[in-house]
Amino acid sequence: MKVKILQKCFVGAGGNLMAGETHDLNDRIAEKLIARGYAEAEAAPKPKAAPKKITRSVGLKKSDVELSTPEDDS
Repeated sequence: MKVKILQKCFVGAGGNLMAGETHDLNDRIAEKLIARGYAEAEAAPKPKAAPKKITRSVGLKKSDVELSTPEDDS
C-alpha cells in the first residue's frame, strides 16, 4: 500500500522514513502507521481525461475550398 509519511518514524524492514516521503509498504505495516498517525494513505492518481477531439480547420468552409484532382484535368 502506498503511504505518505507525516512524521519521522522507523520501520524494521525499511529503516528510517522521513516526513514528506512516499513509500510502498506492506499492507500490515502501512495500516499500523496510519492507525498511529505517522502516515496517511496515498490516493490513487486519477486517470487523465482523453484529449478533446477538435477539427484542424483554420476557419475555412468546404464551400470556400475546391480541391482539384488529376481526374479533373481531362
